[in-house]
Amino acid sequence: MSFPIDSFWLYHKLSAKSTLPLFDSVFAVAVTLLAFSLPDKLHRGGDLGQLLLPILIFEFIGMAILLYWFKFRRLIILARLVTLPQLCLIFLGLLTIVLLPRMAELVLRYGGGSGSWSNWTLSQTVNVNFLVALFLVDGFTLVFALSLRRHRFVLKTSAKEIGISIRAQLAGFLLLCVLATMELMLPWFNDEFIIVVPFVLLLEEILVARQFSRGMGARKRDLPGTATKNGQA
Repeated sequence: MSFPIDSFWLYHKLSAKSTLPLFDSVFAVAVTLLAFSLPDKLHRGGDLGQLLLPILIFEFIGMAILLYWFKFRRLIILARLVTLPQLCLIFLGLLTIVLLPRMAELVLRYGGGSGSWSNWTLSQTVNVNFLVALFLVDGFTLVFALSLRRHRFVLKTSAKEIGISIRAQLAGFLLLCVLATMELMLPWFNDEFIIVVPFVLLLEEILVARQFSRGMGARKRDLPGTATKNGQA
């Protein structure tokens, strides 16, 4: 007896509302772990700079986690219903997001030293591990967004929003690749990339917001009432 593949995927699905509580909870855990991952020895330092710099770095990482939460959550809401492969992508994204606080702690402890592709050091290893975790989170988010292009449960009105999100994520992914290349090749560019990452993610959201606002403006101009009002004016 044959079992249609389509029926299999349709049966194994959840609504976005059912998925979001677990999603939000795991991101809340990641933020909590970030606070507990601040190295203890830095609290005992007498120098003000030694105290403020790690706190500042952890604030930037917290900003990155918050932006990933916002971006991934928006995509889940646009999906309306998530199938089994998409649930796996969400689960993998959640697994990698909770790694970032621990990776950040290691970068803070050992990532400040010099290193490059030709001069591999402990600092280089720690920084590359953080970059791998970061690319996994970003990659799973991007693949989830791409899966929505032919997702049968997406509203037609949301298709344009998904396309805008995908283009912004691709631009951000390319910028992250540039940062990773600089970290691997340049001996003077090491743990500084942590400060730049949130700005890359923030730039993505600015691009999305600008495109959304343009689309809303064009939609309002196309409304019959607006056109008549403009014609009378």
